[in-house]
Amino acid sequence: MSLADPLARYICEAQPLHDLLRRALIQLSGFLLKRTIASRQTVVDYEPLEAALERIREAAEGLSTLCAPAGAGHHRSHLIGALSALEGALAAALSTTDRDGDALFHFIEEAERHLRVVGRSLPGFETVDFRQACCAMHGVRGPFEARLVG
Repeated sequence: MSLADPLARYICEAQPLHDLLRRALIQLSGFLLKRTIASRQTVVDYEPLEAALERIREAAEGLSTLCAPAGAGHHRSHLIGALSALEGALAAALSTTDRDGDALFHFIEEAERHLRVVGRSLPGFETVDFRQACCAMHGVRGPFEARLVG
């Protein structure tokens, strides 16, 4: 596939936007985790939200001009869906009415679902697969698995 190919060009233009959305999701998830385990008296650190906001703004700007060729419309619609969910998550994180983080959690889950579909739609947008990680203990058998000694 050459860069003259509209789909290849789209992939090259969409990958950095996908990365911005993924990084915003990670930061909002980290904020939710910190907020969930912190006591009510703990001062809330808004730095992850500021970073997420910047990434969401950059992604929104890029997605506004991203043209999807034939065959990539579904992919782009899920990038837009992830962006919308992350914007909702950011609003929920800043809300004074969502003290338990239920709305924030909902929007984070929704964004993750969209990004997983994006990862399955076109090459180059895969999410991290921990089954392939070095810590996945490839080839290790369970403690009750029968072993033949020979």
